[in-house]
Order: sequence, then C-alpha cells, then structure tokens
Amino acid sequence: MSSVNSYYSSPAQQVPKNPALEAFLAQFSQLEDKFPGQSSFLWQRGRKFLQKHLNASNPTEPATIIFTAAREGRETLKCLSHHVADAYTSSQKVSPIQIDGAGRTWQDSDTVKLLVDLELSYGFENGQKAAVVHHFESFPAGSTLIFYKYCDHENAAFKDVALVLTVLLEEETLEASVGPRETEEKVRDLLWAKFTNSDTPTSFNHMDSDKLSGLWSRISHLVLPVQPVSSIEEQGCLF
Repeated sequence: MSSVNSYYSSPAQQVPKNPALEAFLAQFSQLEDKFPGQSSFLWQRGRKFLQKHLNASNPTEPATIIFTAAREGRETLKCLSHHVADAYTSSQKVSPIQIDGAGRTWQDSDTVKLLVDLELSYGFENGQKAAVVHHFESFPAGSTLIFYKYCDHENAAFKDVALVLTVLLEEETLEASVGPRETEEKVRDLLWAKFTNSDTPTSFNHMDSDKLSGLWSRISHLVLPVQPVSSIEEQGCLF
C-alpha cells in the first residue's frame, strides 16, 4: 500500500470527536421507530439540517425548523417536536425551553412578546440550547415579531441554538403524500390568514404583510409535515 493510501485509509483517530453531534445522531435515529408513518424526507432533511448546524464550529444563525400537522395529529406534533429538540440537546442533559402559544391569541400582544423574549433569553443565557415553541399560529400577530431577534440570518441573539416551531393546521387531516413545497405553502397561507387579517388585535408592534414576509424568510428554512401516530393521539407522549 502506498503511503498516500495508508494515510487516507487510517486517519480515524485523527477525526476530532464531536460529542454533541454523536449524541444527537444516536438519539435522533431512535425516533423513526417511535413515530411510525412519517415521510422519509422528515427524517432525512431534519437530520441533515440539525447535523449541519451541530457540526459548524461557529454557526452564523440558529437552526430553525417548523413542524406542522392537521387536527388529527395534534398530540403527535407536540410530542415529535419536543423529542427532536431533546435529541438536539441530548449531549447536555438540559431540557429544551418550552413555550406554548395556545390560548394566547387575544392576549395583549406587547405583553406576550415581552414574556417570550424573557423566556428565550433567560433559557439561552443559562445554557439551554433548544426551544420548542408550540402553536406558533396562536400567538397574537405582533408578538411574533420578537422572533426577528432570535431567528435573524446574521444578527440572531443566539446562534448555537435550535428553535423548533409548531403550527397546527385548521384541516382535520393531512394527506400522507403531501410534499415539502405543499407543506410549506399550507403553513404560509395559514399564518398570513391568521396574522394579517382585519380582526387581528393591533398593538404598538402590529403585523403587516411586509413584516410577515421578513419573518417568514427567517423561520421557514425547513417546514416538515407530521402524521398522527394513533397510540400518541390516544395516550399522549409517554416515552
């Protein structure tokens, strides 16, 4: 064997170890069995996207994913998004930040915005590396502008973290064959309908279509559909 070949065939010990990435891959690979019936691209794209972020020595922006489901997949959506965030932080033994927009639609937008800001900044400053934001569609429209601060392409407040957002669609079922582009369009259409209609409570930081376009470009890097798992829908997230 030439010296060139031996150099390339035996440098395993020279590859620097990345405990965060190895722990993530080990835990993420177990999720396929726990959540049967999901699209192959959910696992492939989700793993590739988060793996790339964990592999970056100096990430330039956080990893932001949106998971979405129809009404019949409400519990599975909640459970899967939590477990993906948990896998991302699995080397740390620190649980993700949990924020829920459910029931907040008619609350004061500026107050909700401040609370979300406090929860995210406090968690990330204290070493938590992921946040799950449930029911993004239910936040008061203006309050979601706080995510500019956390999801910006260049100036995000924290770059070595993951933000997992969930959006519950209004339809009862989501076709199993739904593809990435159609999934993204469904979420986009729902957020536009929710956040820019005339009934939306206005506030000092009210939402409009231009602001929402800017926000959407920052949060919609990866939009993935979740199919219901009957045992989780019936019994909740037991594992």
